Amino acid sequence: MCVPAADVREILGRVIVVGSWPQARRHARAVLDHDRFWLALIMLIVGASYLSTLQWTINGSEHAYATDVGEIQNALPRWGTIHYPGYPLYSLLGSSFVTVLRAVGIEPATGGALFSVVWGMVTVALLFALARELGARRLPSALGALAAALSTSFWVDSSLAEVYTMGTALLVATLYLALRFGRYGQRRDMMWLVVAFTQGLAHQRTMLFVAPAVLLLIWPQRQGFWRHWPAVLGLAALAPLTYLYLPIRAWQGSTWLFGDVGTLPGLLSIVLDTKVDRVIDLPAGWAGWLWRGNILAGLLHDDLWLPVLVLGLIGLWLWPWRQKSWREPLALTLAWPPSLALSLAIWEGYISAALLAAKLPVVLLAGVGLALVADRPGRWRGAVATGALAMIVVAMVPANRPSVLAITRDDGARRWIDLAAQVAPPPDGEPATFMALWGHAYWALAYAQAYDDQLPGLTLVDHNADLAAIATQEERLLTFSETLYQRPLEWWDDLLDGAYLSSPAPGIVEISPVAHRDDTLLDELVTLENGVSILSATLLPTENDDLVISVIWRADEKLEKDYAVAVHLLAREEPQGPEDILAQADRQHPVDGWYPTSRWTSDQLVHDAYLLPVPPEEEPQAVRVGMYRTTDEGQFVNAGWLTLDF
Repeated sequence: MCVPAADVREILGRVIVVGSWPQARRHARAVLDHDRFWLALIMLIVGASYLSTLQWTINGSEHAYATDVGEIQNALPRWGTIHYPGYPLYSLLGSSFVTVLRAVGIEPATGGALFSVVWGMVTVALLFALARELGARRLPSALGALAAALSTSFWVDSSLAEVYTMGTALLVATLYLALRFGRYGQRRDMMWLVVAFTQGLAHQRTMLFVAPAVLLLIWPQRQGFWRHWPAVLGLAALAPLTYLYLPIRAWQGSTWLFGDVGTLPGLLSIVLDTKVDRVIDLPAGWAGWLWRGNILAGLLHDDLWLPVLVLGLIGLWLWPWRQKSWREPLALTLAWPPSLALSLAIWEGYISAALLAAKLPVVLLAGVGLALVADRPGRWRGAVATGALAMIVVAMVPANRPSVLAITRDDGARRWIDLAAQVAPPPDGEPATFMALWGHAYWALAYAQAYDDQLPGLTLVDHNADLAAIATQEERLLTFSETLYQRPLEWWDDLLDGAYLSSPAPGIVEISPVAHRDDTLLDELVTLENGVSILSATLLPTENDDLVISVIWRADEKLEKDYAVAVHLLAREEPQGPEDILAQADRQHPVDGWYPTSRWTSDQLVHDAYLLPVPPEEEPQAVRVGMYRTTDEGQFVNAGWLTLDF
């Protein structure tokens, strides 16, 4: 896989010695005539490329490429399990890999991404080997493999913690070994072929689509294949046995499990799940097919410019004129159309991770075809074709790398962590449970708490927890304000037989089955003359020099109308016009817009918080807080104001 140091020293020595240039050229050519040199070279290039875009920390991107990354980043260091279909071999090997790297100081998120780098590099090496086996010369084979490696989708998948590069490695290994076995009939190739295909099928059910291609490739040696059927069945049986890893981890008390894999029905639901009912949605007519085809063409173009990709797929047919064989190019051509068809059939109402993964075989085999296209007979034609492919590969780096970085360097997780950190640790050591919906937000918080020593004092749960029991155990139940988009107030009413909201910090909502009341707070700061008083109002600067305004409202009576909240940053205590309002944090309802005043009960206290950005180079003089409502005619009716000086 690498060039011996002695060879490099000898080449340099011959160049330095006067009169030895012809000998140096001969020795250099001898080195370049070895596949291991080109493998080492492309491994160096793709390794450096993937490391330059590696996702070093918890995933913050909500792009479809990163749909499950946060889950995997949390599962691997815990030796946990992940979503359908469980990916047991990936979880076992990935957990081992991440654990070893943690022992030498590498963070779990980084280790998960590095695991993808390794499988990505293995895939590229196998693409090179496949092109070489098909008869392409070394340089075109290396360039074709690089073209596939630097496509946007494969580059992204090789830079973050995802399952797909392991799947592509098993896919390309299956085709390569099937080609070799069909040609030479060696038992070793047959055994490894069975392992690659069956493990690939257990890992990703779409491996089944390459079965016709495999059958056609091994057809000349079919009798030898069946002659060893006991060994074939034994190796094939190892693949489903990997699923025993899931219940074993459940029985061992893993803290990160997907589904009820500790029971037979739960395990079978994972093993037998094909996602068909969730991701396959066929269009109703030709217009729908054409529309999806246009979307898919755009996605493939983002991977590898469409004319180049089409040329690569056509290139799979270029060597029959030299090999006098149509079986092998037909077999490889059968390997990618099912992926294309699946990509058209997959539709979840948006561009999903499943769709982006389904098209990977098309791009990878196009890379092999490009190697065959560049391997033209004749000195000059070959040089021109190879040079053109080299320029395409070089141009792909600045074209695709920014898109990869936009995903792997997205720090969106920091927003969720910073929001939750406002209430961690809870004041006065009160027990508090923080609920985040299973997904990006929950994964970010779980990782930050487990591996970054953040969010102390919070018990973190997802939406599958018994929230009603938590809320009724005199324990504070907190969540993000944005949670109420998917779990609205009416949902909480049904869960708790009536829900009462407050906001201890901007972007955070506390949900309780009882209204807050405190007889020790008797004197209001100001009465707004609409049935609401302000008992307390404080200004707190943030690390970014913005302001947090914390307010305690009291309903002096049962309110019949809904009032909006106005929070203004003022250039003077008595504003003369709109120009004196430097910033606003108005809301349609209190508690970040979620808690209408018509729901308040008499004497109820509502804690509320607002974030006011302070414009740079401004010198605000005051903040005012008040309420207003809108009449049926659309007119604004202001209640009273409380003005807070700086």
